[in-house]
Amino acid sequence: SILDRLAASKDDEANGMDIDGELNSLNLKRFMVETKRQLCAAYCSIGELYLTDLCEEPDAENSCEAALKAAVEIDASAQIESGPFESEIGPSPPDALQTMANLRLSQSRVAEALDCIMKTYDRMKVGCEAMSGLVGLATADKEGVQEAKARELLELDAASTLPEYGFRLQTAKIMLECTSLVDDGNNNTKERCSESAIQVLGSLLSENDEVIEVWYLLGCAFMSCSPPNPDSARHYWENAVDMLTKAKEQMEHSGEDVACELEVIQSQLEEVTKKLDELGEEMETK
Repeated sequence: SILDRLAASKDDEANGMDIDGELNSLNLKRFMVETKRQLCAAYCSIGELYLTDLCEEPDAENSCEAALKAAVEIDASAQIESGPFESEIGPSPPDALQTMANLRLSQSRVAEALDCIMKTYDRMKVGCEAMSGLVGLATADKEGVQEAKARELLELDAASTLPEYGFRLQTAKIMLECTSLVDDGNNNTKERCSESAIQVLGSLLSENDEVIEVWYLLGCAFMSCSPPNPDSARHYWENAVDMLTKAKEQMEHSGEDVACELEVIQSQLEEVTKKLDELGEEMETK
């Protein structure tokens, strides 16, 4: 009947409005997450300025602290709300936590710095481990075939959304600084931090194996383990020396004025060679 058709038409219209309403609600939530991420990045930039260029300004430390506390709070909120949209807009970058770790180190609050940098690592752990596995630095992990396939898909997605190279390099440096300052009695914490630094550096080596600093830092990371791993450290430091030597020879034969660059490379060569010499002496006394 006409009345039945009119009723059906009204139901379809109501359902359409419900769908549009849900879509508008989802779009608004996604917009809010993206806005929070941008606001978090802005607060991080303010904090970094007070850690560097504006560090001599009056009340710089308090201003930095306030900016980074705001960044961390906003980041935590965005992290919770981004769940339904993460596949579309990617995971929340852990910039706020890394910058807070930097601040805590400058304040000699090592335990808090360590907590922040390990939370930073947790946000990119899967991708880093997947990438480091490509250069033989994967952590030991026994699992069944189905679990391995599922993990492979997860790792592929995580590796494609890793923070950029420089961010991961800075993360590894902060980790190694924390391991050098953390109480030796807390071996479990120190070991986890050292192993995490190895995974981060392994992801960098997998992406670009021509960055000498990464080879050097990997040697440092293996020596920061509990107990130290001198054989692995020697491997990475020797590779760093070989790369520095080649770079020095190329500069010397370039015919260009590269005195400053040569001075830097010579200093780096001496530093790595000294570590290798000290390592050799330690191994001879054992």
